[in-house]
Amino acid sequence: MAGKLSPRAQTRLAELAELDRRVHTVHGLVEQYAVARVNLESLEIPLRRNFTQLKMHFMGAGLDALSQLAGSMEMTIRRGMAQSAKTRILREAVGNMRLQLEMEQRSVISEEREREAAESGSGED
Repeated sequence: MAGKLSPRAQTRLAELAELDRRVHTVHGLVEQYAVARVNLESLEIPLRRNFTQLKMHFMGAGLDALSQLAGSMEMTIRRGMAQSAKTRILREAVGNMRLQLEMEQRSVISEEREREAAESGSGED
């Protein structure tokens, strides 16, 4: 039975995988924004939209810290500052989001392993 996950854990991992896919999409948009030299507004609009959607999805998944981070990135894009400064801030935020999602996935798996070990340990008594 080792390696099998409960339906609850499988659902949570699928939800986190979907959020990770969305963060990868935003990462691609951030990199497009980073290399763009003209017409930055045409890239800022989809970035704002994606960060808004990401914020709502994080909130729905119970990841409030990531939701707040996505909201602050949405505001960062609206601010009037140099493209290089925005790019640096956005890259750091996306990296942070990816790291936190990976840590959450590992947490779900380790909690499941602990639960499985506790169940198998109590069954031996």
